[in-house]
Amino acid sequence: MSLRIIIISVAIFNLLLILGFNGNSLTMAQDARRSSITLPISVYILDDQDGALSSTRTTEQLIEIFDKANQIWSQAGIRFEIKYIGRIVLPPKILKELVNGNYKPFLAGMNRDFQISNPSFNAFYASSIGLVNGVAVRSDMFFVTDFPSVRYERVTAHEIGHLLGLGHAHRDAARLMYSGTNGTNLTEEEIKTARDNAKLKLSIAY
Repeated sequence: MSLRIIIISVAIFNLLLILGFNGNSLTMAQDARRSSITLPISVYILDDQDGALSSTRTTEQLIEIFDKANQIWSQAGIRFEIKYIGRIVLPPKILKELVNGNYKPFLAGMNRDFQISNPSFNAFYASSIGLVNGVAVRSDMFFVTDFPSVRYERVTAHEIGHLLGLGHAHRDAARLMYSGTNGTNLTEEEIKTARDNAKLKLSIAY
């Protein structure tokens, strides 16, 4: 390589550095756009008075599940901070209906037959919730079964997606919002929607 070519190459490289087109520029720009958003959540383990239909989940297991779910959501710069975690004893009739997939008695009984902390989001873990792994029944709460067909943290992360305004994906099984798989990917559009809704939730919560 001639001296002239070397000098020109060095000059071009330095110019690119000045203009900000180095190898890390895109990553830095993405990180700036995706500064961390932290949302509060309360986590509840559902029990019945007799114990027959009680969830087998433990506090330690749920903390680990949320740690892993937060790893999935780190691609969007969103994390959930557990503000409360504990067990709720439900009236037998309400829990029996919930186990069979009927959520209406539970919703009707909230803060009447039992109390919840109710920050921006609430997550409920039950022995069963019908024939599904998880379900978001309102924009601020979701249920997850003790025995999903996919990874525990993936179910939680998927339901969080619904709370943040995301619908189901139907084509790519590697995506988080595709039902019944262990996919964890989010598209740029999904990330934008989730972050916009997270910021809105945060502004309402505080």
